[in-house]
Amino acid sequence: MKRLAVASASMVVAAGSAFAQDARQAAVDWSGAYVGAFAGGANGDATYANVPVGVPDMGAIDGGLAGLKAGYRYQYGVAVMGVSVDGALGNVKGIVGSFNHARFNVDWLATANAQFGLAFGRALVYGTAGGALVGIQHDYDSFASIDVSYPRRTHSGYAVGGGAEYAFAEKASISFEVRHFVLEAQTFPQVLNVTGHTVDADFTTGTIGLNVRF
Repeated sequence: MKRLAVASASMVVAAGSAFAQDARQAAVDWSGAYVGAFAGGANGDATYANVPVGVPDMGAIDGGLAGLKAGYRYQYGVAVMGVSVDGALGNVKGIVGSFNHARFNVDWLATANAQFGLAFGRALVYGTAGGALVGIQHDYDSFASIDVSYPRRTHSGYAVGGGAEYAFAEKASISFEVRHFVLEAQTFPQVLNVTGHTVDADFTTGTIGLNVRF
């Protein structure tokens, strides 16, 4: 997770620095509605903890995702404020535990966000925060060879991050974005020889996107 976060943050900072040098070019008006598509990767940790013992096992999850977004922005001087929604399908997988195994897959996510940024010529650098819903499927393989597949659950939480966007045409722009997702745990009842337990996941995404403004 740290490697992805550092690499993605470095990408955004470098892009923002390069964009800032372009500030003397013709300014772009970021006000109005926009739609876009994005793709990238995710890396983080999934947690499995028995109830009531509560001693957690943690394992890495990683994979790819791709989705669509829509939003609206208002620019006042160099300040840009906005709201956006997005949804993505994912294939972010991992295994928790070295003896018994809990397998995780983050297969979709959706967020609603607020943005605040600063415009520099044809560039926009912004921070973002909002609520998140994430679909997580998990299975459990026990040492007794009894496997349990649990129904997919929707985990709520929040996502925070930032990004940079560059308008390479009058109405089109390319974006780089990094966000960290923090989700609430879900509790599952005992099934067969698998005790009641909670599962959780936190992860960081790094994406590149293409937006079209109206």
